[in-house]
Amino acid sequence: MRSAARQKSALAVTATALLALAAPLLTTTEAAAASVSTWDKVAQCEASGNWSINTGNGYYGGLQISMSTWRAFGGTAYASRPDLATKQQQILTGEKILAGQGEGAWPSCGPAAHLGSDHTDPYPAGPTYPNPSSLASGTLVKSPNGPAVKVMVSGSGVPVAASDVTPDKYDLSKIVLIEDAAFRALPSVPPSGTVIHDQAGGAARYVVVDDAALPISAADWTADGYDQRADMGVPTAWLQAAVQRTVGNGRVVMDQSGSDPARYVMLNGSALHISAAEWTANGYNTRTLMGVPGDWLHAAAARQIGNGTIVKAADADPTVYVMAGGVAVPLTWADYTGLGYDKRTLEQAPGTYLKAAAAKAAPVDGTMLLSPESNVVWQVVGGRKKAMTADQFGPGKLSFDDVVGVPTAFTAKLPTVTA
Repeated sequence: MRSAARQKSALAVTATALLALAAPLLTTTEAAAASVSTWDKVAQCEASGNWSINTGNGYYGGLQISMSTWRAFGGTAYASRPDLATKQQQILTGEKILAGQGEGAWPSCGPAAHLGSDHTDPYPAGPTYPNPSSLASGTLVKSPNGPAVKVMVSGSGVPVAASDVTPDKYDLSKIVLIEDAAFRALPSVPPSGTVIHDQAGGAARYVVVDDAALPISAADWTADGYDQRADMGVPTAWLQAAVQRTVGNGRVVMDQSGSDPARYVMLNGSALHISAAEWTANGYNTRTLMGVPGDWLHAAAARQIGNGTIVKAADADPTVYVMAGGVAVPLTWADYTGLGYDKRTLEQAPGTYLKAAAAKAAPVDGTMLLSPESNVVWQVVGGRKKAMTADQFGPGKLSFDDVVGVPTAFTAKLPTVTA
């Protein structure tokens, strides 16, 4: 917009814009739209394709628009000057100028780029997709940008595997397209507390806690009030995986029925009892308390913490333990680093639980122990230790991965089986 003819056009632009606003029914024979590629040609001609150019000549940006023109056609809604606006914003303003003045607003570059004969909307409106939050549970959804399919369950998008389609009777002809960003942002796990079942059928019912599916016994179904909640079908493959997962470490739980006042904290699938003193002293009262099926909770409370778990009390006690067959074995700093436990995650447990576990006489039968003083692997039998042989390990047999490294002092105090 820098020629003599352009200057005359710039002087008249305000009147043109006002006329367009006052008489919207008036039409022009000039083009009112052009493709982005055509606008790129104009910008290449006007400004060597530099959409941020400001040389001080009174014209700005890729389309070299004067300030009077920029203001008259609403460009200041985007930026104070054309060169400070985005390429798209400059093109959208250029569209208004083109509609009002035609390609002559760019006397040389407009005709050279065939600006007046393009007639293509540079930024056509895309299809309108529904908000996934408005879709009912059971609706199949996908992004227009990929093949993955999810099923809506209480506001979440649970992945549907190819193996689920037939047994779960999912009708792929009824898939609803949603925005790609919205599709990817969908939580893949239903909210905690959602009651679910296998979409393919069956009597088993589960409740979601974190990303795990906890079985609900027949007794708990009514006693815990789960029969009063919506019962949602979920894809078979997802459910099978969720059943194998455990509730997240640190999650505080209680019996959903409310008949048991005890509170527990989860650690690697075990529910550890929290004493009344520790409930507030260790800050468990500040965490979200989740109700879980009573029968599941009783089983989790009876389950010992996995062998090799490294743990310390949630209070100020600095002692670190390794779990071995239900016993919390205290570790010195030399043990902690020498046995490689400093490379593992250090978990927390209620102090009263750890003290009771540390006071146990011996690990449960079958626990395999190894101390740094020798290469002998010991197996606990009736509170005593028995040396194992190499032929007990291997494919289809015991695994060295299940052996727990403990301080020499711990194995030394266990009597040895000699016969």
